[in-house]
Amino acid sequence: MKEFAVNDSMGSWMFALSSISGFLSSYLARHLLRRFDRLSVLRGGAIALIISLVGLATAPHFYVFLVFSLFFGMSLGIVGLIPNVLVSLGSSEERKQQLLSGLHAMYGVASFCSPLIAASVEYLTGSWRWTFGSITIVPLGLLIYTFHGSHDNLHQKAEFIPENHKLNKARNFKPQMFLALMVSFCVCAEIMISSRLALFMRRTANYDMEHSSLYVTYFFVGMLTGRSLFALIKLPISLRAQLSISLVATALCTFGGIYLHPVFLPIAGFTVAPFYPLAITWISTKFPTDLDSAVSYMMATDSMMLVGMHLLVGHFTDNNGIAFAMLLGPIYCFLSFLLVNSYEYFFERHQPQDDSNIA
Repeated sequence: MKEFAVNDSMGSWMFALSSISGFLSSYLARHLLRRFDRLSVLRGGAIALIISLVGLATAPHFYVFLVFSLFFGMSLGIVGLIPNVLVSLGSSEERKQQLLSGLHAMYGVASFCSPLIAASVEYLTGSWRWTFGSITIVPLGLLIYTFHGSHDNLHQKAEFIPENHKLNKARNFKPQMFLALMVSFCVCAEIMISSRLALFMRRTANYDMEHSSLYVTYFFVGMLTGRSLFALIKLPISLRAQLSISLVATALCTFGGIYLHPVFLPIAGFTVAPFYPLAITWISTKFPTDLDSAVSYMMATDSMMLVGMHLLVGHFTDNNGIAFAMLLGPIYCFLSFLLVNSYEYFFERHQPQDDSNIA
């Protein structure tokens, strides 16, 4: 922002365009998966991500930077969607929950490492551009790995019969969007806490930049710990109960962080950690043969909801203060909790017991 001489409002478009294009790519991926196998779509996303990162690193003007921000969000949306489908399809029912938790534990590792990598690269090179340039090694490594033959059996083209597609869409669209909103509300709570935690610490507890950033690190350590734990264990209770416990605990920790002590906010990272992989597991049991569409709707809804969340948080922060804005976290958790515990009432109460797995 300093190099391009833009203000906060203009700078926010970097994030807004990435979120909006993430929605577009998630929706676009549904159509790509009908025409190409998953491996080709994954490779295309990795190549687009490499080009986007190089473009961000070399952009001569801010508007060029924004164009590549748009492409960055689209390519990241594709690369983020496919692994959720592949892990669900490639794992047994007994280990699906643990393997999805393992996948999202890797996301936790990435969240923990990314600020450290960004700070280290800028410290060593003196330029933010090298941060974008050097990280291209990650999608390049992914692209190279896609040529390994051990997972070819997972990359068949999704079966697409127009008549079945119309029937599936008519039957599955409402429940899939219902579950997409359920996940998106929790994701909004998670991103709201992690993205505003440092600001909350500085403005309410008078922490300096270093100590407030430490709390953000603690939050991601909590997420990594929670997801790693669920990758190793499988609780003997229903997925719906586990999702509910995660949401209630996250809401309570957020309240505790606002009104008792900020240390509860990093703990919220641990309590919210299992929700996303558990939700993917739950969705895969509801739509085992239509998982591509279900995950696509979910990630598209995530992107659009996050745009609205950032705007709401910004509005409440300007007008009511950061502590008031942080109350959106428990509200989002409550809305997600309602959807978790009403899905079966709305969509399965008139079905035979074994119809829940029919897509």
